[in-house]
Amino acid sequence: MYAALILILLLHLTTASSSVGQNGQNGPVASGAGPNGLQCQPIAVSACQGLGYNMTALPNLAGHTNQLEAELQIAKLVPLIESGCSRRARFLLCSSLFPLCTPDVPRPVAACKLLCETVRGECMENAPPELMELWPSFLNCDGLPQPEKHELCMQIPQELAGPGGGPSGPSGPPTTGSPSLEDHPQTYRFWKSGVPPASGLGGVLCPQNFSGSPFNPEECVPQCQRDAFHTSSQKKTSETLILGLSAVCFVLTLFALVTFWAEPTRFGYPERPVLFLCLCYNLFSVCYLERIVFHNQARMHDVEVQGRLMRPGCLLTPPCLASYITTSYLSLCAASWWLIFALCFYLSSHKKWSSEALEKRSGLFHVLAWVPPLAPPIAALLLEKVRPSELTGMCYAPGFVELPALVLLLLGLYFTLRASRSLLSLQQELQPTLAHHRFGQIRKRFVVFSLLYFAPTTAGVVAALCERYADSVPSCSTPDDCLSPTPLSAWPALVRIFFQLVGGTLTGLWVWSRKTCESYRNRLGASGTPTSSLMNQSKSAGALPKKHLYTSGKSMLPTGGITPLYAGISFHNVPVYNPNQSRV
Repeated sequence: MYAALILILLLHLTTASSSVGQNGQNGPVASGAGPNGLQCQPIAVSACQGLGYNMTALPNLAGHTNQLEAELQIAKLVPLIESGCSRRARFLLCSSLFPLCTPDVPRPVAACKLLCETVRGECMENAPPELMELWPSFLNCDGLPQPEKHELCMQIPQELAGPGGGPSGPSGPPTTGSPSLEDHPQTYRFWKSGVPPASGLGGVLCPQNFSGSPFNPEECVPQCQRDAFHTSSQKKTSETLILGLSAVCFVLTLFALVTFWAEPTRFGYPERPVLFLCLCYNLFSVCYLERIVFHNQARMHDVEVQGRLMRPGCLLTPPCLASYITTSYLSLCAASWWLIFALCFYLSSHKKWSSEALEKRSGLFHVLAWVPPLAPPIAALLLEKVRPSELTGMCYAPGFVELPALVLLLLGLYFTLRASRSLLSLQQELQPTLAHHRFGQIRKRFVVFSLLYFAPTTAGVVAALCERYADSVPSCSTPDDCLSPTPLSAWPALVRIFFQLVGGTLTGLWVWSRKTCESYRNRLGASGTPTSSLMNQSKSAGALPKKHLYTSGKSMLPTGGITPLYAGISFHNVPVYNPNQSRV
């Protein structure tokens, strides 16, 4: 089982690192990139140079991702351009393959619908039918932007309107469908807000950092890696919180795992489930640290609408999905092991099960703890309920993990209360001897640990249920009404992250004892030996009268009768009680 968990984690990390290498999300931005992330590049194809602008960006209307593909396409259209069917044919065809790119707008600027209809009408009238068969299928005039719908586009400069579309004078910049951006600030503002350069989405107007949805013309979806529902300050705070708490959780749970591994016989049932509880949270913290290191967020994806490539939303990347599956699975596994931990103490104290009896059921415990938690994240994937979180950059599926985890935590609380009551009853039945004192220490240790884990973990689950998520906003009816939505509160998410990682960190407290300190001191000391601490405790126990030893599983009641009592809890984690020793 350990090997399987480590294999899953390594596969997750490998997927994350390969995604970074392929997508270049952590790499430097190209020199032609503006503040909005648009990467401009010079037009290298001579047939389309001298259009009045010299910078373009891909992909274009045809979906080409490099200029070589666009050059091959324009070569097929040369006969149509040279036919002279329209003075604007060259500008239209070249601008469709090499759209205008400028740092002032977040998207490439295409030609206007009116220009396309004019050129197509002139060519259908003047060009032979066989040449019109060369008209590209991707150039759909109905899908091009219209200035009257507050969409930015290009009209042909007058100096380029020579015969055949060739330059007839000094090259000037192409004009927009409106006389100028300064004369129409609302048009420019909505272009900056992410309105696609086409009316293929019904001319949807969206607030800043939002784009029109291709599936619902009445909605706008947030753009990836933009401040749509949360501010940059909120994202920075969450990242700092995740980094700090994940590092602390990783170190402390790793210390607990090393302690378990160094002395495996010291931690038997019913406390053995704490080992796997620490393992779950150790891997859980690694997933959060990996998110900070590799920045595996969702990214924009292209959708073809009426022959044009739009970028309306975020694509769930494999690292993001892997992170969701891993963290959800480990959260439910941890809640399952918490329930098993409480159940084992209940069986030991109330049902009088021995450590050997619990050990025989360990295989069943592992099946119950590792297999059922796979169901909720898989169901969320199959039902397509997984969404990217703008605040944390991770994926989520509200309710699929929180509700099962809450049920497991409440069941664990029930068995914790029953086990604590049984331990108290057993303690009261004993005379004030060594066993009586040790039962008191065991009960105190069990109750304190249970409260320190249950309280923050449950608070984290409740905070997750209260967390608000937003996938879209209504589209704008007019430019004046198109305001950015109020940022969502980040407190529920920050509280959830804080209590999740704090609860995981506190699982390592079980190994914090004087015996652990002595064991490490003897192992690290120059004169210490690995078994010195065990030998010292054995000598101390041997110095006490045998009537005070409690190792047979039976107790001497005040009446003198011998009654079978608890034999499941081992006392090796509790310091040997010496009534003559002063308490601190």
